[in-house]
Amino acid sequence: MSRRTLWKRAHVLPCARFHTMRHDHWRVEVPVAYSRHRRTPRKGTMPSPKQPAVPRIDVERHQRALLAAAADVLARDPDSSMADVAQAANLTRATLYRHFSNRQTLLKAIQAEALTRASETLLACRLDDGNALEVLGRVIGALGKHGMRFRIILMKASDSSPRFLTQRDQVLAPVVEVVKRGQLEGDIRSDLSPEWIVTAMASLLIAAVRAAPTTKQSDVDVSDLIFRTLVGGIATGGSESENTEAENTEAKNTEAKNTEAKN
Repeated sequence: MSRRTLWKRAHVLPCARFHTMRHDHWRVEVPVAYSRHRRTPRKGTMPSPKQPAVPRIDVERHQRALLAAAADVLARDPDSSMADVAQAANLTRATLYRHFSNRQTLLKAIQAEALTRASETLLACRLDDGNALEVLGRVIGALGKHGMRFRIILMKASDSSPRFLTQRDQVLAPVVEVVKRGQLEGDIRSDLSPEWIVTAMASLLIAAVRAAPTTKQSDVDVSDLIFRTLVGGIATGGSESENTEAENTEAKNTEAKNTEAKN
């Protein structure tokens, strides 16, 4: 080892911060203060400050707005694009894609939201209070009020996953139990499957939701129309003889109108 190296090592301050560098072919430890190769930041090249994170309350508000808009847009047109959803929510497509990377992710989020809201709505309908027809009236009124939002849970979409369909059936299972109770109590026809009755109720809700913008009916009127239509087909009060008589009366009225038209 050369004298130069020994001298530098002997004069290194014990508390100094060391920086390793190469002088020719020797590896010499010298204090940072003595190093001519230390890097100093250039003027005007300070690192840019980190962008502030978006407040969580804004993230949640954007997500709620996107889910609400997507539920409405996709209910009217299942083939709507992500751009249509962003426009309906008054947000940019960049904001939409920050929350949902693709259309499938958005659809799953809507389905999860619909399942949660539908379950909460059914619990608020007091399913054990009153006879089965009264309960069905409350269920139809509650779901009809939020028809656009719940349409995705009521319809049997061909591209829905088996897991979602199973979860949807679990949410609607209490309504099936209400129908079964009505059949045991004699308020609902027992020759109809409870599952089919619930499916028919869902189909009527979907039809009413689709027709609502054109008919300009209120939520109460739509729910009442659905209830009367459903009860007319499942209630035990409507006997076959009464139905036959109504059909005969309608046929006579049609025949009379045709006769007047010919004359």
